Amino acid sequence: MPPLSHARQVSIAFVVACAFLMQGVDSTLLTIAVPVIAADLGASPLALHLLITSYLLSLAVFMPVSGWFADRFGARRVYSGAVILFMTASALCAAMPDLWSMVALRLVQGFGGALMTPVGRMIVLRAFGPGRTLEAMTWLTLPTLLGPLMGPVIGAVLIESFDWRILFFVNLPVCLVALIGGWRLFPEQPKGQVTRFDLTGFAIAGLSLVLFQIAIEVMGRATAPLLPTVLAMAAAVAVFLIYVRHARRVRHPALEVGLFRKPSFMIGVVAGGIGRAGLNASAFLVPLMLQLGMGFRPLTAGILAAMAGLGAFASKPILSRLLQRFGFRPVLVWLTLAGSGSLALFALAGPGWPVWALVGLALLAGATRTLHFNAVNTLTYAGLRDHELSGAVSSAGVFQQLTMGLGISLSAAILSQLQGDKPLVSLEDFQLTFFIMALIPLVSLPFVANLRPTAETPAPRPANG
Repeated sequence: MPPLSHARQVSIAFVVACAFLMQGVDSTLLTIAVPVIAADLGASPLALHLLITSYLLSLAVFMPVSGWFADRFGARRVYSGAVILFMTASALCAAMPDLWSMVALRLVQGFGGALMTPVGRMIVLRAFGPGRTLEAMTWLTLPTLLGPLMGPVIGAVLIESFDWRILFFVNLPVCLVALIGGWRLFPEQPKGQVTRFDLTGFAIAGLSLVLFQIAIEVMGRATAPLLPTVLAMAAAVAVFLIYVRHARRVRHPALEVGLFRKPSFMIGVVAGGIGRAGLNASAFLVPLMLQLGMGFRPLTAGILAAMAGLGAFASKPILSRLLQRFGFRPVLVWLTLAGSGSLALFALAGPGWPVWALVGLALLAGATRTLHFNAVNTLTYAGLRDHELSGAVSSAGVFQQLTMGLGISLSAAILSQLQGDKPLVSLEDFQLTFFIMALIPLVSLPFVANLRPTAETPAPRPANG
């Protein structure tokens, strides 16, 4: 395929970013509306985290099939079908009468996202070509930062003015842009070498992820005994070890665990996953604490939550310069410490805080979270060859989505345990939860410290051969 013009490369990144944008808007819309939806459905606000984590779990479970689908049917065709599925499932959610039927459709929507996100990222990386990973990721992620900025405000305005079910139709116009733009701009890439899909490995890995999520959900029930949680977690680990053994015996496993022999990939996925599990909790906790713990109306809470998106948008352009000047290791250390510190500061927030302090804290949390996520993403894909991208994008994506969902599920579980038999969750419960979640990113620091000097600057992906 001849090289694409720079304008077309950027246009392709923008179209794929629309798909990423609607995912970001979709999640933040629901988060700000959790108290309203819970009241209408007669459910606990903490139980509604399932609308977000079920989607993320489905993303993680089905992401391993994305590379095989792209090789078998072509990346452009798979991307277009995934956008249609995502859009349809979202619209159907609006008609569902209860929480569990909505959760079922969110699982379907997650399947669409599991194909759409990694295939779209792979299309962008291939469009920009070897040696331009950081530039490709920058163009891809900059527009997506509008999601956390726009989502809370749009969601708050809509639920204060209309029925909350209209939220599920917001992403339809963006879906159409992503669909039409992708069909017109994406080049006709040759289908990859189609291998036999590892259905056995896919089933084993998927079972492990589901058992892991079940363990977290059981832990979140205040009246649940400890034994079921321990058994489910042990079963998840045992099944995953069975998968690792299986993957070493097949030529093309569903999850490319062999990529973990590459230091940059391993550290990017592991350290990034631990960081995500802690830092992503703020996206769920902040809107709930502002409304349930501090008594803000949805619009005020939405505007304050959107400040995190503004911080992310404003800080993203500096990542390239930070990495080029200081390298991965010091940048990731400082971002981890800053992100953990921002979560700890939320543990001190209360009604007596001035608005400017809450705005500043939200800006800091959004900036550090986004810079951390994108730094570890860049580290993960740096140094990979073109033929490794398909497996790497889907395999890394599984752990990325799983750990993002883990942060939300774990924070909801901690809140549920702290609430106990109390009718409502208190501000003190939120504060202690923030403090506990602030400790999690620090666990990633020993992994970051193992980065070798050769990984201190963003390594380009070498050309084939």
